[in-house]
Amino acid sequence: MALLPPDPVYTIRNVDNTPVYSLAFSFLPGGLERLLAGSKNGYVYAFNLQTNRVQQKIQVGQAPILHLMHTNSQLITQEKGGKYKVFNLTNTGYKEDAIINIDYPGFCRFDANTKLETLYVPDKDSKISIYSFSGDKIGCLEPDSSPKLGDPMCLKYIELSSDKHCLLAGYEAGWLLLWDLNTSQCISKLQTKECPMSVDFHVEQQRGIIGNASDVIQIFSIGRKDSCLAHKTDITIKNAGVNKVQSRMDGKVFVSGGWDGHIRIFSWFSLRPLVVLTEHRQAIQDVCYSSQKVSFWNANIMAAGGLDGAITLWDLYNNKH
Repeated sequence: MALLPPDPVYTIRNVDNTPVYSLAFSFLPGGLERLLAGSKNGYVYAFNLQTNRVQQKIQVGQAPILHLMHTNSQLITQEKGGKYKVFNLTNTGYKEDAIINIDYPGFCRFDANTKLETLYVPDKDSKISIYSFSGDKIGCLEPDSSPKLGDPMCLKYIELSSDKHCLLAGYEAGWLLLWDLNTSQCISKLQTKECPMSVDFHVEQQRGIIGNASDVIQIFSIGRKDSCLAHKTDITIKNAGVNKVQSRMDGKVFVSGGWDGHIRIFSWFSLRPLVVLTEHRQAIQDVCYSSQKVSFWNANIMAAGGLDGAITLWDLYNNKH
C-alpha cells in the first residue's frame, strides 16, 4: 500500500510565479548551497538554500531555459531553440565563456561528461553533436539510415565501467539507442512503446526507466556482458504523460514527474509506487536530487519544479544516515 504523502519541507515561489523548466543544485566552496531554477523568461534564479530566497538573477537570454547543469566551476545552460552557454564562476558571479548555436527546435536536454568537460547535444537529422566545454565541436553520433529515428528526444550519459563510456539516446520514432562513446558506434537498439521523453539509468541496479506521453513507464536493462538493451517490464500510471524520470543516487527509489502535476516515487526493489506527491497544480518539468546533504535540513533533498511556478523541496522518508 502506498504511504500517505508527506508535506514538502519548503515551497519556493519562483520570481513572478514564472514557470520553471529546469533545476540544478549547486554546492560551492565555503558552504554556499544553492538551487538554480531555469525559467521560462530566459533567467536562471539562484535560490540560497539557507534562506530559500533569490540570491542572484542571471539573464541568459530570451527563450525558456530547458536545461542547466552546474559543475564545481561552471554553469551550462540550454535555451529553447538550440543555444547553449557555458559560464565560468568568478568571484563576482558568472562570466559567459562559450556559446554553441545549434538550430534545433525540440525539447531534448543535453547531457555531459563533467570529468572530460564534454557536452552531448541534440541536433537535426537524428544526430547528436559532441562539444567541449570551451565550445569546440569534437565529434558527432550519426546513426545509419535504418530504421528512421527522427529527432533525439532524451539523452543520458552513463559509465558502464571505468573504461566504457556510453550515451543512451531516445528518438522521436520510439527507439532507444546505446552509443559507445569510445568508438562513436551504436552498440544496441531497443524499440520502446512510443516517443521517449525522458530516460535515466542506474548502473548498480543495471536497470533504466523511460517516461513518455503514454500512461506507461518502461523499465529496461543493459546486459553486463553484451551491453544489449532489453525491455523488462511496464508500470502503468493513472494519468498519461511523463516529462521527467530520475533515479535517486542510492538506487532505492526513482521518480516520475507528470503532465498531471503529480510526482510519483517508485521502489526500485518492487517497482511499485510508494507515494504520489500532489502539491503541484500544473505539469512537472524537472526533478533533481541533491548530491550531498543540504545543511539547513541535514538531509539530501529532492527538488521539483513546473509550469505553476512553484519549486517544492522534499526530504523523503527522513533518511538521516
